[in-house]
Parts: sequence; structure tokens; C-alpha cells
Amino acid sequence: MKKRILAITGALAVLCAGIYFYGAHMAQRLPDNSPAAFLKSNPDRTGKKVVVCVGDSITHGRVSHNYVDMTAGKLSDRGFIVVNAGVNSELAYNVLSRIDEIIRCKPDYVTILIGTNDANSSLSQENTARAVKNMKLPRTPDRDWFAENLAGICRRLKAETTARIALLSIPPIGEALQSPPLTASIEYSAVIRDIARREGCAYLPLNEKMISYLKENPGPSSHSYSESQSLMYTGIFKRFIFGSSFDTIAEDNGFLLLTDFLHLNGRAAGMVAEMIIEFIGEK
Repeated sequence: MKKRILAITGALAVLCAGIYFYGAHMAQRLPDNSPAAFLKSNPDRTGKKVVVCVGDSITHGRVSHNYVDMTAGKLSDRGFIVVNAGVNSELAYNVLSRIDEIIRCKPDYVTILIGTNDANSSLSQENTARAVKNMKLPRTPDRDWFAENLAGICRRLKAETTARIALLSIPPIGEALQSPPLTASIEYSAVIRDIARREGCAYLPLNEKMISYLKENPGPSSHSYSESQSLMYTGIFKRFIFGSSFDTIAEDNGFLLLTDFLHLNGRAAGMVAEMIIEFIGEK
């Protein structure tokens, strides 16, 4: 009997480990239209324009509704190639560190949605330590360093491409309007707006648009920020093990625009796509 219990326990442990690693693999897998895939394919660009969407997991689109695919769906029949340069968990420093690959894509348009992890890392010592360790940061992240790195991204792109560049403000962190996490998103978005002005880039007010929606459609905001990590990992599990949509995950968690405290459902992803398409459509 004891051997049987041990065997069942071992089998369950193996099953749980397999589920964990499968979910982690699916969440981290790079998009099929990543810069590396785009450059390797050597596509015929005759008569086409290349749009590179730069960002973190919100852009990566594995653990957040994929606004890049939504954008591509609207633009592909209009002669645009859309490249997804999003990488999970990145801060502005990490994007600047890999900017060469983005430049090699020779983009005609670049949209940058970065800063959520910079802002989130400022909310607790635990978040700061996690960001420094996991993202191999050379220093403790703060608002000034974020501004420095974001400006560096803009300057490299302006100097080494002919692309039109747009900076998007970051989504709200959570949906409780007076909460410190959401306030941090507003503060970091103000930095983005200032950098866009100083560097001569377009500014797309995503934070402002999403907060306006939340004010007009007040929701329950039933979760505290302390649950952010558990909600995120539970959402990943639901997505890749049970195939739940991001809209279903958002509804289950009581959010209107987010799936947890950081990532987007379909409604919010649609807002991003609309802004990018409008930016590209401007002459």
C-alpha cells in the first residue's frame, strides 16, 4: 500500500511538473513574427512598409491579448508587414540592450509600449529585487533610469532608421482608480509623454484612454494588488491548460480591461491596435 501511495505521489509530481513546464514554455515562446524570424525569412519588401511593435509581455502577446496580431489583421491587406518585437518581463533597459535587432529590420514605423515593468518594479522592494535578478539589471530601476533608457531607444532609432516613431503610454496597473499601482502607471506615462515631446516622437495616450473608460464604466476592483502574481500565474494556467480566452480570464477576475493587474483583454488590446492604425494612417 505504501509503495502504491508513493507511486501515485510520484506520478502526480511528474504530471504537475509537466504542466508547469508546458505552461512556461508556451508563455515564453517568441512570436512567429519576431524580429529574428522576420530577418531570417528575408521577405520581399517591394511595395510594402514594415511596422515593428516594441514592448514587453503586453506586446509579446502570449500572456496578454495579442494587439500586434490584431493590428496586423487590419494592415496586412494594405501592404504592411507587422513585426512583433515584444519580450516578456522586459524593462526599457532590456529593450535598449537589444535595439540592434530592431534596427536591422529597417522599419518604416516603430511603436513602443514599454514601462509597465519599470513602473511595477517601483511598487515594492520584492518587485525591485525580482526585476534586478530576473532581468539582469545593472542597477536598481527607478523613474529617472527609465527616462534615460527610453530616450536612448528613441535616439538610436532616430539616428539609425528612417522610421516614424510612436510612444504609447502604459496601461493602468490594476483598475482601482485611486490606488498606488494605478497612480504609478500615470506617473510613468507622464515620463513617456515628456520623452516623446523632447525626442520629437508621436505620443499615443493609451493610459489616458483606458482610465477614461474605467471612469465611465466603474467596475468592482475586487482584488488587491497583493494578489497580482497569483492572478497572473493562474491566468497563464487557464490560458494554456484549459484554453480559456483572455476575455474569460478577465471576467473571472472581475476586470474590465485587464486580465490580472498588468495584461490586456481583448477590449484593451483593441484600443492599442486602433491607436497604432490611426498613427500609421496619419500623413
